[in-house]
Amino acid sequence: MARILYVSTSTTIGGAEKTLYTLSTLIDPSVCEVVGVVSLKPKGPYARQLEALGRRVYSLKVDQRVGLQDLQKLALVIHETKPDLVHAIMYQAIQLARGVKRLRYADFKLITSPRVHYRTRTPFSLFVDGFLKKADDLLIAESEASRSYLVDKLSYDKSKTVMIRNGVDIAGWSISKSDRKQRREMIGIGDKDFLVGSIGRLEEQKGQSFLIDAMAEILQNHPEAKCVILGEGPMHAELQARIDAHGIGTSVGLLGEQDEITAWLSAFDAFVLPSLWEGIPNALLEAMALGLPVIASNVDGVPETVVHDLSGLLVKPGDAKALVVSINDMIEDPSLRERLGREARTVVNENFKLADMIRRYEKAYRAVLAGDLTPLTAEAGSPF
Repeated sequence: MARILYVSTSTTIGGAEKTLYTLSTLIDPSVCEVVGVVSLKPKGPYARQLEALGRRVYSLKVDQRVGLQDLQKLALVIHETKPDLVHAIMYQAIQLARGVKRLRYADFKLITSPRVHYRTRTPFSLFVDGFLKKADDLLIAESEASRSYLVDKLSYDKSKTVMIRNGVDIAGWSISKSDRKQRREMIGIGDKDFLVGSIGRLEEQKGQSFLIDAMAEILQNHPEAKCVILGEGPMHAELQARIDAHGIGTSVGLLGEQDEITAWLSAFDAFVLPSLWEGIPNALLEAMALGLPVIASNVDGVPETVVHDLSGLLVKPGDAKALVVSINDMIEDPSLRERLGREARTVVNENFKLADMIRRYEKAYRAVLAGDLTPLTAEAGSPF
């Protein structure tokens, strides 16, 4: 039986980390036996959940930048677990796994999943990436936008670069009325309030500052509007200061990382993704799967999911005014919300099922282990 080791930059709450957890728990053992999960950073919530299920989780305990000592630590884990296949997820994990392979510390097949394209990387990080990328046996992008960027702009081998879109495990679910009532009571709002929700790490990429600015204007005409942002990250203090400067702290709140995301989604009246760049985030798919109307930045992989005025509203990234217009439309037009939410649910149910994602990853694993990628790349760019 083939053996697989997963290597991830982190195991905190996030879309890439959720995919790591999903794959390491649901991949068919007849395809690959999971021999361990490596987190470069200290163990997070997903690591603890994996350990509770009996999975072996290693942490390299990286605080900031990775170094030679971390490469050696990963090489020791790979030597101990003896995987036939290593699947590395996110930039730092990918470069370490590539380094181990290029230096011939161990013999294994390598699949990489960068999760979002590299246009914001520094010149040095792109140099490192270009130097090490030939170690890949296969790269899996999460969107056609990311795959195209890697192939067209960074000269990745087209024959070794494919796309598998994310899938969600709540396709077909409905909004929970009890969860909605409980979560809204927790934050002190009632049925007549209109709750805008956003989920994502608090960092520049996610664009939450533009949502906060938009809410400051919206509240002038719609005092019933409320907004919560779920997630944690380096911009927490800056975003809180922005809320305080606008004087909207009673209507807009940063709730930090939260468990039971679907319960919070049930509490929202609309979901907003104000990202400046993005792949196809799980939070967006989950909101759509529950039938929530969504507003999202028109960037990268998002239009592969959201069609403007059909399955959601697309806005120019980094434009608070555009968010104001779209959120106002949502508040003032219940029929718009119902129509967009209904179509959003259909899109996810038909195109982003978790079972399909798992099947495609299993097909990719088999192909790499067999040394024949032809079944994966016969139609370039397609989610095979």
